Amino acid sequence: MDEKSRLGRGLKDVSRFYLSDSPREEPREEPGEEPGEEVRGKEPDRRDLPRPRQCRVIRVICPASALMGAFFTANFSLELARHRHRTAVFDLSGRDGEGVEAVLRDVAHPDPASGCLWVRLYGLHDIPVHCSGPDGEAELPERLNEPDDHQGDRWAVVNTPFCLDSLAKSPVDFDALLLSTLDEASLLQCYACTRVIVQRAQQAGVSLVLVEPASGEHARGVFARFSAFAKERLGVSVGYLGHLLRDEAMERSLSGHRPLVLGFEPSPARESLAAVSRAFLEQLRLPVPGDGCAQ
Repeated sequence: MDEKSRLGRGLKDVSRFYLSDSPREEPREEPGEEPGEEVRGKEPDRRDLPRPRQCRVIRVICPASALMGAFFTANFSLELARHRHRTAVFDLSGRDGEGVEAVLRDVAHPDPASGCLWVRLYGLHDIPVHCSGPDGEAELPERLNEPDDHQGDRWAVVNTPFCLDSLAKSPVDFDALLLSTLDEASLLQCYACTRVIVQRAQQAGVSLVLVEPASGEHARGVFARFSAFAKERLGVSVGYLGHLLRDEAMERSLSGHRPLVLGFEPSPARESLAAVSRAFLEQLRLPVPGDGCAQ
């Protein structure tokens, strides 16, 4: 791809960032200089997610919609990268047209050497995207332990199909972000996930994101009931990251295979995604730079 056309695409389609399909050498960060070092010694609220680990595995689970799970995984990962966190994406959905690869099709480039896709944003860490079916879960431990010159914390965001048995037998420890509509069936499925997760590891963090509520107040009311039920039945406190709106900009993002958070056009959906990501980092008491930090 010639430089002119690549730059034109970056300015026109994803004007907040410059995308590249060319690998680059990233400087090795010295210990103590990674983002969040100055606050990592603080004890986080045990009601939320547990203390940061060297590689934090975050499973995104959306029982009601495989496509929404992939959409959220892709955009949430990009937001973490935008806040200067090194991030890798693992897609276990294995569903053609409804996985992370479909959401990132216009911005991710294949790399034959590594066998995965890469999203390269100017000035930020490159993001590898590993796509496989549910069988790829067995490869997670090996991939997470691959040599890496980076000395700080890393995030592994895993788009996970709704399967209680898979959660119970996960080969790696993880925290979970559950996406639910306000439909009773979807909420019950998220409760079932919560039960399996905390039975597997009591210290695991579980947080909820509500999709398409009538209002923020409505979403908070639904979460309050869900949280109280989980506390009563399971003795666990579920975190709340906010709600996700759906609008025309999201529909265009899905049909155009371009992540919503990379677009320049303001929209309620994009702002709600950014707010959820900020809330997640704030739960861990990690710094949340201003929205203009990566531009």
